Amino acid sequence: MTLLLVKDPTNSKLKELEVNSTGLLKTTVADVSALATESSLSALDAKVTACDTGSISGTVAVSAVAGDVAVTAAALPLPTGAATSAAQSTGNTSLATVAGCVTGSVLAVSSSAAALAVTDAYLWGSASGSESVLNELDAYSDSVDVSTYDKISVYGSTSYLSDEFEFQVSHDNTNWFELTSVFVQVDYSSGHFGFISDAPFKYARLKKKGTGMLATSDDLWAILSGKK
Repeated sequence: MTLLLVKDPTNSKLKELEVNSTGLLKTTVADVSALATESSLSALDAKVTACDTGSISGTVAVSAVAGDVAVTAAALPLPTGAATSAAQSTGNTSLATVAGCVTGSVLAVSSSAAALAVTDAYLWGSASGSESVLNELDAYSDSVDVSTYDKISVYGSTSYLSDEFEFQVSHDNTNWFELTSVFVQVDYSSGHFGFISDAPFKYARLKKKGTGMLATSDDLWAILSGKK
């Protein structure tokens, strides 16, 4: 058996170390100031138990000294408004369709697209022909509601080559005002007239100025076409 002696720093004497029957060192005094206490172990156990849950809310910071950090999750939560895989696939399909319509920097437009609708209305006359109007006094055509049209054209013919016309507009189909920016010119060889105008008003009509000539009439034919 080996005898172990240690020096007692308090009196510089040598003391024999003693072990028990199992070979463990016996001591009456030990410095445990650096060891964990029971209270600190209990606090550590509480923290470990709190972390051992099925759900962790908030943000968990992960730091790796070197290399990647492996993460396994069946489905990670997406931020609000994030695109799902299905939405991205749908978007890719649409983009592929658009890309197929582009040649160079030109986007082709299908010829099957619906054309702008054009509607016609008679101011004077009908599909059958012209209307007889007396020349003595002013005469007014039928009015047309053009509030749904972006642009209109007015055209027709007169048998009296010296006729003068005004283009009138109204907001209520009762009070009428001449649109002085529009000049209605009659062709003195054919009697035809016509003009194109934007339609930022609700009603439109033509006025034929009276000539003061008694017992004479004029054959008028006027059509308003509107494009929606």
